[in-house]
Amino acid sequence: MPDNRSTGNEFGEIRITGSLAWTGLLLDGLFYAGKVDLLLGYLSTMLADNFGRPIKSMRIQVNTACNLKCFFCHMEGTPVHMDAMSPQEIEAVVRTASGYGVNKIKFTGGEPLMRRDMAEIVARTRKHISGDISMTTNGFFLPKYARELRNAGLDRVNISMHSIESEGFRFITGTDGLSKVRSAIASAKDAGFHPIKINFVVLKGVNEDQIESMLEFCAENGVTLQLIEFETTREGLESEQYQKYHRDISYLVEEFSVRSDGIRYNDIHLRPRFNVETAKGRTEVELVMPMKNWRFCNNCTRMRLTSEGRLKSCLMRSDLDVDISEFSRKGKELDLSRAFVRAVKMREPYWKIEDEIITPVQVIE
Repeated sequence: MPDNRSTGNEFGEIRITGSLAWTGLLLDGLFYAGKVDLLLGYLSTMLADNFGRPIKSMRIQVNTACNLKCFFCHMEGTPVHMDAMSPQEIEAVVRTASGYGVNKIKFTGGEPLMRRDMAEIVARTRKHISGDISMTTNGFFLPKYARELRNAGLDRVNISMHSIESEGFRFITGTDGLSKVRSAIASAKDAGFHPIKINFVVLKGVNEDQIESMLEFCAENGVTLQLIEFETTREGLESEQYQKYHRDISYLVEEFSVRSDGIRYNDIHLRPRFNVETAKGRTEVELVMPMKNWRFCNNCTRMRLTSEGRLKSCLMRSDLDVDISEFSRKGKELDLSRAFVRAVKMREPYWKIEDEIITPVQVIE
Protein backbone atom coordinates (compact mmCIF):
# COMPACT_ATOMS: atom_id res chain seq x y z
CA MET A 1 0.00 0.00 0.00
CA PRO A 2 1.49 3.40 -0.93
CA ASP A 3 2.72 5.55 1.91
CA ASN A 4 2.37 9.26 1.20
CA ARG A 5 3.64 11.56 3.86
CA SER A 6 5.15 14.97 4.42
CA THR A 7 7.69 15.65 7.11
CA GLY A 8 8.59 19.16 8.10
CA ASN A 9 11.36 20.65 10.20
CA GLU A 10 13.37 23.86 10.41
CA PHE A 11 15.22 22.89 7.23
CA GLY A 12 12.06 22.71 5.16
CA GLU A 13 9.65 20.01 4.02
CA ILE A 14 10.37 16.64 2.41
CA ARG A 15 7.60 14.70 0.71
CA ILE A 16 7.82 10.94 0.27
CA THR A 17 5.49 9.36 -2.25
CA GLY A 18 5.16 5.65 -2.83
CA SER A 19 6.62 2.67 -1.03
CA LEU A 20 8.59 2.99 2.19
CA ALA A 21 11.47 1.50 0.21
CA TRP A 22 12.05 5.06 -0.97
CA THR A 23 13.01 5.93 2.60
CA GLY A 24 16.35 4.16 2.26
CA LEU A 25 17.10 5.99 -0.98
CA LEU A 26 16.28 9.30 0.64
CA LEU A 27 18.58 8.61 3.59
CA ASP A 28 21.41 7.61 1.27
CA GLY A 29 20.94 10.74 -0.79
CA LEU A 30 21.03 13.05 2.20
CA PHE A 31 24.01 11.22 3.68
CA TYR A 32 26.17 11.30 0.57
CA ALA A 33 25.16 14.90 -0.15
CA GLY A 34 26.58 15.86 3.24
CA LYS A 35 23.22 17.16 4.48
CA VAL A 36 23.80 15.92 8.02
CA ASP A 37 21.55 18.45 9.76
CA LEU A 38 18.72 17.80 7.33
CA LEU A 39 19.22 14.05 7.63
CA LEU A 40 19.04 14.08 11.41
CA GLY A 41 16.15 16.54 11.40
CA TYR A 42 14.20 14.28 9.05
CA LEU A 43 15.04 11.11 10.95
CA SER A 44 13.74 12.64 14.16
CA THR A 45 10.25 12.58 12.64
CA MET A 46 10.46 8.86 11.77
CA LEU A 47 9.21 7.32 14.97
CA ALA A 48 6.92 4.61 13.65
CA ASP A 49 7.50 1.19 12.18
CA ASN A 50 5.72 -0.03 9.06
CA PHE A 51 2.72 -1.04 11.19
CA GLY A 52 2.19 2.46 12.52
CA ARG A 53 3.65 1.77 15.97
CA PRO A 54 5.70 4.69 17.30
CA ILE A 55 8.92 3.94 19.19
CA LYS A 56 8.60 5.72 22.51
CA SER A 57 10.81 3.70 24.85
CA MET A 58 13.82 1.41 25.06
CA ARG A 59 14.48 -1.62 27.24
CA ILE A 60 18.24 -1.86 27.72
CA GLN A 61 19.81 -5.08 28.91
CA VAL A 62 23.07 -4.21 30.68
CA ASN A 63 24.25 -7.79 31.39
CA THR A 64 23.17 -11.43 31.50
CA ALA A 65 24.83 -12.29 34.82
CA CYS A 66 22.45 -13.02 37.70
CA ASN A 67 22.76 -14.34 41.24
CA LEU A 68 19.41 -16.15 41.03
CA LYS A 69 18.29 -19.10 38.91
CA CYS A 70 14.63 -18.44 38.09
CA PHE A 71 13.69 -21.37 35.88
CA PHE A 72 11.37 -19.37 33.63
CA CYS A 73 13.70 -16.43 32.91
CA HIS A 74 13.77 -15.49 29.22
CA MET A 75 16.98 -13.42 29.67
CA GLU A 76 15.52 -10.74 27.38
CA GLY A 77 15.63 -13.19 24.49
CA THR A 78 19.42 -13.59 24.54
CA PRO A 79 21.80 -16.40 25.55
CA VAL A 80 24.00 -16.02 28.61
CA HIS A 81 27.32 -14.38 27.70
CA MET A 82 30.05 -12.25 29.22
CA ASP A 83 29.85 -9.30 26.79
CA ALA A 84 28.53 -6.01 28.11
CA MET A 85 28.43 -2.55 26.56
CA SER A 86 30.33 0.17 28.37
CA PRO A 87 28.55 3.17 29.90
CA GLN A 88 29.86 5.28 27.01
CA GLU A 89 28.49 2.86 24.40
CA ILE A 90 25.09 2.73 26.09
CA GLU A 91 25.02 6.52 26.21
CA ALA A 92 25.74 6.69 22.48
CA VAL A 93 22.70 4.52 21.73
CA VAL A 94 20.48 6.46 24.15
CA ARG A 95 21.60 9.73 22.55
CA THR A 96 20.63 8.40 19.12
CA ALA A 97 17.30 7.02 20.32
CA SER A 98 16.40 10.26 22.06
CA GLY A 99 16.86 12.04 18.75
CA TYR A 100 13.92 10.04 17.42
CA GLY A 101 11.68 10.93 20.33
CA VAL A 102 12.47 8.02 22.65
CA ASN A 103 12.08 9.47 26.14
CA LYS A 104 11.63 6.46 28.40
CA ILE A 105 14.28 3.90 29.38
CA LYS A 106 14.16 0.68 31.40
CA PHE A 107 17.34 -1.13 32.41
CA THR A 108 17.28 -4.92 32.79
CA GLY A 109 19.63 -7.89 32.99
CA GLY A 110 20.43 -10.55 34.18
CA GLU A 111 20.64 -8.60 37.39
CA PRO A 112 21.68 -5.01 36.57
CA LEU A 113 23.16 -4.38 40.01
CA MET A 114 25.80 -7.01 39.48
CA ARG A 115 27.40 -4.19 37.49
CA ARG A 116 29.21 -1.70 39.70
CA ASP A 117 28.78 1.12 37.18
CA MET A 118 24.97 1.23 37.07
CA ALA A 119 24.86 4.68 38.66
CA GLU A 120 27.19 5.98 35.95
CA ILE A 121 25.01 4.41 33.25
CA VAL A 122 21.92 6.04 34.76
CA ALA A 123 23.62 9.42 35.02
CA ARG A 124 24.78 9.29 31.41
CA THR A 125 21.27 8.31 30.33
CA ARG A 126 19.68 11.15 32.28
CA LYS A 127 21.64 13.67 30.20
CA HIS A 128 19.53 12.70 27.18
CA ILE A 129 16.24 11.49 28.69
CA SER A 130 13.88 13.84 30.51
CA GLY A 131 11.19 11.17 30.90
CA ASP A 132 10.95 8.03 33.01
CA ILE A 133 14.10 6.00 33.74
CA SER A 134 13.52 2.72 35.58
CA MET A 135 15.22 -0.58 36.34
CA THR A 136 14.17 -4.16 36.99
CA THR A 137 16.03 -5.89 39.81
CA ASN A 138 15.75 -8.89 42.09
CA GLY A 139 16.52 -6.50 44.94
CA PHE A 140 19.41 -8.35 46.56
CA PHE A 141 21.86 -5.47 46.06
CA LEU A 142 19.39 -2.60 46.04
CA PRO A 143 19.84 -1.52 49.70
CA LYS A 144 23.51 -0.83 48.93
CA TYR A 145 22.92 1.20 45.78
CA ALA A 146 19.41 2.67 46.10
CA ARG A 147 20.34 6.21 47.13
CA GLU A 148 23.23 6.43 44.68
CA LEU A 149 20.94 5.34 41.84
CA ARG A 150 18.24 7.79 42.89
CA ASN A 151 20.74 10.64 43.00
CA ALA A 152 22.00 9.63 39.54
CA GLY A 153 18.51 10.08 38.10
CA LEU A 154 16.74 6.72 38.39
CA ASP A 155 13.01 7.36 38.89
CA ARG A 156 11.66 3.99 39.91
CA VAL A 157 12.28 0.26 40.18
CA ASN A 158 10.51 -3.00 39.39
CA ILE A 159 11.42 -5.57 42.04
CA SER A 160 10.91 -9.26 41.31
CA MET A 161 9.02 -11.13 44.00
CA HIS A 162 7.47 -14.24 42.46
CA SER A 163 6.33 -15.74 45.74
CA ILE A 164 5.29 -14.37 49.11
CA GLU A 165 6.20 -17.68 50.76
CA SER A 166 9.78 -18.74 51.54
CA GLU A 167 9.38 -22.25 50.12
CA GLY A 168 7.87 -20.99 46.88
CA PHE A 169 10.56 -18.34 46.56
CA ARG A 170 13.26 -20.97 46.98
CA PHE A 171 11.65 -23.25 44.38
CA ILE A 172 11.47 -20.46 41.80
CA THR A 173 14.80 -18.72 42.38
CA GLY A 174 16.97 -21.52 43.76
CA THR A 175 17.88 -19.55 46.88
CA ASP A 176 16.58 -18.43 50.27
CA GLY A 177 16.27 -14.72 49.75
CA LEU A 178 12.72 -13.58 50.36
CA SER A 179 13.81 -11.46 53.33
CA LYS A 180 16.29 -9.64 51.08
CA VAL A 181 13.51 -8.76 48.65
CA ARG A 182 11.42 -7.35 51.49
CA SER A 183 14.42 -5.29 52.60
CA ALA A 184 14.87 -4.06 49.03
CA ILE A 185 11.30 -2.79 48.93
CA ALA A 186 11.87 -0.85 52.15
CA SER A 187 15.13 0.59 50.78
CA ALA A 188 13.44 1.63 47.55
CA LYS A 189 10.77 3.49 49.50
CA ASP A 190 13.37 5.19 51.69
CA ALA A 191 15.33 6.30 48.63
CA GLY A 192 12.23 7.92 47.13
CA PHE A 193 11.56 5.70 44.14
CA HIS A 194 7.96 5.99 42.93
CA PRO A 195 6.06 4.09 41.89
CA ILE A 196 7.62 0.84 43.04
CA LYS A 197 6.32 -2.13 41.08
CA ILE A 198 6.46 -5.75 42.22
CA ASN A 199 6.87 -8.22 39.35
CA PHE A 200 5.05 -11.48 39.94
CA VAL A 201 5.07 -14.12 37.19
CA VAL A 202 1.97 -16.27 37.71
CA LEU A 203 2.87 -19.98 37.60
CA LYS A 204 0.28 -22.73 37.55
CA GLY A 205 0.56 -25.00 40.57
CA VAL A 206 3.33 -22.90 42.12
CA ASN A 207 2.14 -19.43 43.11
CA GLU A 208 -1.25 -18.80 41.50
CA ASP A 209 -2.90 -19.29 44.89
CA GLN A 210 -0.83 -16.39 46.30
CA ILE A 211 -2.34 -13.63 44.19
CA GLU A 212 -4.68 -12.41 46.93
CA SER A 213 -1.88 -12.45 49.50
CA MET A 214 0.29 -10.44 47.12
CA LEU A 215 -2.50 -7.92 46.61
CA GLU A 216 -2.76 -7.43 50.37
CA PHE A 217 1.02 -7.21 50.75
CA CYS A 218 1.19 -4.50 48.08
CA ALA A 219 -1.71 -2.59 49.64
CA GLU A 220 0.06 -2.64 53.02
CA ASN A 221 3.34 -1.46 51.53
CA GLY A 222 2.02 1.12 49.09
CA VAL A 223 3.47 -0.55 45.98
CA THR A 224 2.00 -1.65 42.65
CA LEU A 225 1.55 -5.31 41.78
CA GLN A 226 2.36 -6.36 38.22
CA LEU A 227 0.94 -9.81 37.46
CA ILE A 228 2.77 -11.29 34.49
CA GLU A 229 1.70 -14.18 32.31
CA PHE A 230 4.36 -16.87 31.79
CA GLU A 231 5.22 -16.63 28.10
CA THR A 232 6.98 -18.52 25.37
CA THR A 233 7.45 -18.48 21.60
CA ARG A 234 5.24 -20.26 19.09
CA GLU A 235 7.82 -23.05 19.03
CA GLY A 236 7.52 -23.46 22.80
CA LEU A 237 3.74 -23.76 23.03
CA GLU A 238 3.83 -27.54 23.27
CA SER A 239 6.90 -27.69 25.52
CA GLU A 240 6.67 -29.55 28.81
CA GLN A 241 7.60 -26.46 30.84
CA TYR A 242 5.00 -24.21 29.23
CA GLN A 243 2.25 -26.79 29.48
CA LYS A 244 3.11 -27.39 33.13
CA TYR A 245 3.40 -23.80 34.37
CA HIS A 246 1.44 -21.50 32.07
CA ARG A 247 -1.72 -20.02 33.57
CA ASP A 248 -4.04 -17.84 31.50
CA ILE A 249 -4.69 -14.79 33.71
CA SER A 250 -7.21 -13.01 31.48
CA TYR A 251 -10.00 -14.06 33.89
CA LEU A 252 -8.61 -11.47 36.32
CA VAL A 253 -9.75 -8.62 34.05
CA GLU A 254 -13.38 -9.27 34.89
CA GLU A 255 -12.67 -10.02 38.57
CA PHE A 256 -10.62 -6.87 39.12
CA SER A 257 -13.11 -4.74 37.20
CA VAL A 258 -15.74 -5.67 39.79
CA ARG A 259 -13.36 -5.03 42.70
CA SER A 260 -12.09 -1.67 41.48
CA ASP A 261 -13.27 1.76 40.38
CA GLY A 262 -12.92 0.83 36.73
CA ILE A 263 -10.40 -0.29 34.18
CA ARG A 264 -7.67 1.82 32.65
CA TYR A 265 -5.09 0.91 30.05
CA ASN A 266 -1.38 1.64 29.84
CA ASP A 267 -0.18 3.14 26.60
CA ILE A 268 2.32 0.35 26.05
CA HIS A 269 0.83 -3.06 25.21
CA LEU A 270 -2.65 -1.83 26.16
CA ARG A 271 -2.07 -3.38 29.60
CA PRO A 272 -5.19 -3.25 31.81
CA ARG A 273 -4.72 -1.47 35.14
CA PHE A 274 -6.95 -1.45 38.22
CA ASN A 275 -7.15 0.10 41.67
CA VAL A 276 -8.28 -3.03 43.51
CA GLU A 277 -9.90 -3.21 46.93
CA THR A 278 -8.35 -5.75 49.31
CA ALA A 279 -8.74 -6.64 52.99
CA LYS A 280 -5.71 -4.40 53.66
CA GLY A 281 -6.82 -1.44 51.56
CA ARG A 282 -6.53 -0.56 47.90
CA THR A 283 -3.60 -1.30 45.62
CA GLU A 284 -2.87 -0.72 41.97
CA VAL A 285 -2.56 -3.83 39.80
CA GLU A 286 -1.34 -4.19 36.23
CA LEU A 287 -1.85 -7.28 34.08
CA VAL A 288 0.80 -8.23 31.53
CA MET A 289 -0.81 -10.73 29.16
CA PRO A 290 1.29 -11.23 26.01
CA MET A 291 0.37 -14.79 24.98
CA LYS A 292 -1.48 -14.93 21.65
CA ASN A 293 -2.58 -11.37 22.36
CA TRP A 294 -2.54 -9.32 19.16
CA ARG A 295 -3.62 -6.17 21.02
CA PHE A 296 -0.53 -6.48 23.20
CA CYS A 297 1.74 -6.62 20.17
CA ASN A 298 -0.14 -3.98 18.18
CA ASN A 299 0.50 -1.55 21.04
CA CYS A 300 4.17 -2.34 21.53
CA THR A 301 6.08 0.94 21.34
CA ARG A 302 9.41 -0.36 22.65
CA MET A 303 12.79 -1.07 21.09
CA ARG A 304 15.23 -3.36 22.90
CA LEU A 305 19.00 -3.23 23.20
CA THR A 306 20.92 -6.33 24.25
CA SER A 307 24.00 -6.18 26.44
CA GLU A 308 26.34 -7.18 23.59
CA GLY A 309 25.05 -4.36 21.41
CA ARG A 310 22.18 -5.58 19.25
CA LEU A 311 18.98 -3.66 18.61
CA LYS A 312 16.25 -6.23 19.18
CA SER A 313 12.95 -5.50 17.49
CA CYS A 314 11.02 -8.20 19.35
CA LEU A 315 11.62 -10.26 22.48
CA MET A 316 10.38 -13.38 20.70
CA ARG A 317 12.58 -13.12 17.61
CA SER A 318 16.31 -12.98 16.99
CA ASP A 319 16.22 -12.96 13.18
CA LEU A 320 15.42 -9.24 13.16
CA ASP A 321 18.30 -8.15 15.41
CA VAL A 322 20.61 -5.40 14.16
CA ASP A 323 24.20 -5.40 15.42
CA ILE A 324 25.29 -1.86 16.35
CA SER A 325 28.21 -2.72 18.64
CA GLU A 326 30.86 -1.38 16.25
CA PHE A 327 29.01 1.88 15.67
CA SER A 328 28.43 2.58 19.37
CA ARG A 329 31.98 1.58 20.29
CA LYS A 330 33.62 3.81 17.68
CA GLY A 331 31.19 6.70 17.99
CA LYS A 332 29.87 6.43 14.43
CA GLU A 333 26.72 8.47 15.02
CA LEU A 334 25.41 8.50 11.45
CA ASP A 335 25.87 4.75 11.08
CA LEU A 336 24.18 4.28 14.43
CA SER A 337 21.27 6.44 13.31
CA ARG A 338 20.87 4.52 10.08
CA ALA A 339 20.97 1.21 11.96
CA PHE A 340 18.31 2.46 14.35
CA VAL A 341 16.03 3.36 11.46
CA ARG A 342 16.61 -0.05 9.89
CA ALA A 343 15.78 -1.84 13.15
CA VAL A 344 12.58 0.18 13.56
CA LYS A 345 11.46 -0.57 10.01
CA MET A 346 12.07 -4.30 10.53
CA ARG A 347 9.65 -4.45 13.45
CA GLU A 348 6.39 -6.36 13.12
CA PRO A 349 3.84 -7.65 15.66
CA TYR A 350 4.67 -11.18 16.83
CA TRP A 351 1.15 -12.31 17.71
CA LYS A 352 -1.47 -11.65 15.06
CA ILE A 353 -5.25 -11.50 15.34
CA GLU A 354 -5.53 -15.07 14.04
CA ASP A 355 -3.42 -16.28 17.00
CA GLU A 356 -5.82 -15.00 19.66
CA ILE A 357 -7.14 -17.44 22.22
CA ILE A 358 -10.82 -18.24 21.70
CA THR A 359 -12.19 -16.98 25.01
CA PRO A 360 -9.94 -14.33 26.60
CA VAL A 361 -11.41 -11.26 28.29
CA GLN A 362 -8.87 -8.73 27.09
CA VAL A 363 -10.72 -5.45 26.73
CA ILE A 364 -13.86 -4.23 28.43
CA GLU A 365 -15.43 -1.19 26.80
